[in-house]
Amino acid sequence: MKECIREGFQLANKNVQLVIISTIVSLINVISFFVILGLPVLAALVYLGFDLAQASDMLPSLWRDPAELVTNYLGVIFLILMSFVMYLAFTSVLSIYALGGTLGILKDSAVNVHFEFSLSSFFKEAKTNLSRLLWLISLVMLGVMVLFILFMIGGGIAAGVINAVTKSKSMLEMFFSSFALLSIVVFSIIVVFAGLVFGVYAMVVLVTDGKGVMDSVGMTYNFLKQTPEALLFYLILIVGFIAANAVFYGIQIAVSVIPLFVPLGYILHTVFQSYLAIAVWSFLIVYYVKKTHYHARHAAYEI
Repeated sequence: MKECIREGFQLANKNVQLVIISTIVSLINVISFFVILGLPVLAALVYLGFDLAQASDMLPSLWRDPAELVTNYLGVIFLILMSFVMYLAFTSVLSIYALGGTLGILKDSAVNVHFEFSLSSFFKEAKTNLSRLLWLISLVMLGVMVLFILFMIGGGIAAGVINAVTKSKSMLEMFFSSFALLSIVVFSIIVVFAGLVFGVYAMVVLVTDGKGVMDSVGMTYNFLKQTPEALLFYLILIVGFIAANAVFYGIQIAVSVIPLFVPLGYILHTVFQSYLAIAVWSFLIVYYVKKTHYHARHAAYEI
């Protein structure tokens, strides 16, 4: 694992241009928030003639009959909702597009020591991986949601059975009710974590091996089954990511008393987060390449 982390840092530093691209994408997402979502909201407020006096007049009627307000301003509400959906769609596609290019560049650089970064190769990888990543992320999210809903239904049925069997508020009922609630919470955390781990490794597999979505899902399952220590490696990366952020936030808070540092601090924070993300993806790609003997399977270059 130490060797994978060391080579992962080397891979991230070799492709430091990806940090700049990731930072630009983050800034575009912030700007798009104000353009796509902020401007329609501002236009809606202007249309309503919204001011403090009108707000105080609208609040009592809102409490008395919320449906009337919705009916009167249905078009404005629809505009805001559509703007929010458009903002989510735009930022999601842009982020996944950039992620596809990032993973593709890291993969090419990891398996070929002669590979040199270029914008043309980045856009080529991003275009190649976009649709497959979209389908894969959607599939993983759907699977997590289905498991979560099924367990919630099972937990509700179990709670109903417990309540029917023990009519009185006895210690036994309180114990089983608390146990059922705790089980739902713990299982929910496990499902989310498992879905996150599986989804991340599936994206690495999809881009590294260049397979389709379903093939990548099957290969990811086999990889995690044959290499259970991959879960530990991912957990170590998460702990390291949190620790690095904690240290950075501590430094940022300490120097935030300087007024001019606030905008600079935001830019440094964005760059730092981008580098951490690139480093984590580099660790995972190097780890997968080594554990699956990628070079032997593809007769490619050694790292």
